[in-house]
Amino acid sequence: MPAKRRRWLALGATLFIFFFVWMWTPWAKYRYHGDGTFTDAGFFGYPRYRVHFSSITLSKAGEYRYHFRGLPNEEMTLLLSMNRDGSYESEKWHELTSLQTSIEAVLTDGRGHEACKAAGTPDSNRDGVWVLTTGFGTAFWHRHCTHVQIRASESYELVLRIRVIDPRSGDIAVTPLLMGGGLELP
Repeated sequence: MPAKRRRWLALGATLFIFFFVWMWTPWAKYRYHGDGTFTDAGFFGYPRYRVHFSSITLSKAGEYRYHFRGLPNEEMTLLLSMNRDGSYESEKWHELTSLQTSIEAVLTDGRGHEACKAAGTPDSNRDGVWVLTTGFGTAFWHRHCTHVQIRASESYELVLRIRVIDPRSGDIAVTPLLMGGGLELP
């Protein structure tokens, strides 16, 4: 085999190895800074990236602020994850979907631009509905805060406001969760 061809094969093998390592290397945890706990499930994990923020209660009006930076360049979705699972058939599920608690979420970047803004209640059939789902545990999601493009170079602030309280909220707590990335295999 000629020397020139060997060099090209060696270069190709080296690039392949670097690409392979790059694909398998988890997003370095040292890049993420801020409130919440960042996890990376790896290249084949879905969703690959998650940030869990501290839990809040739906039975008390308040404003909750979380600051962070260093997430990967990725589309992320905001979920308000229930601290307990519920079955679609259960009485509790139907109670949760009829709550009249007002929830607002605003995600802004470091320049003050809104990346997403969602407001409404779980009981409405209007544009402002927080939908209860069981895809990744029991959680509320809002269509205005799905597939939000996050940039690694930006800092962000997530503000959650709980306003009108439904007396049925009781001890219901939710954990704000940003998640995205990874390979969604069939």
